[in-house]
Amino acid sequence: MAQTATLHVKIEPRTARNLKHLARRRGRTVGELVRQAISVCYQPEMEGLSASHRQAVEAYRGGYISIGKLAEALGSTVLDARRWLNERSVPRTAAFDPSDAAHA
Repeated sequence: MAQTATLHVKIEPRTARNLKHLARRRGRTVGELVRQAISVCYQPEMEGLSASHRQAVEAYRGGYISIGKLAEALGSTVLDARRWLNERSVPRTAAFDPSDAAHA
């Protein structure tokens, strides 16, 4: 498991209220929203990737292409693409939810 670090950030009270409101609406914590924003903004996992590879990863993140298409774009196997995503903590776009079984 990756180690975590604690970061203290001062923000305006209005921003804090808005974040709390948004977190409640989305059913997430404020910390999750902040981590997601930092991840999207800085994307350290994209370091060293070509423009076409970055585009493929973003298309995968957005749910526009499958892991198979991502692997093809990266020139790797699906297993290697999954490993690459896991190593960089890129969330998977498609996941099984127990409610899916009822619709199968």
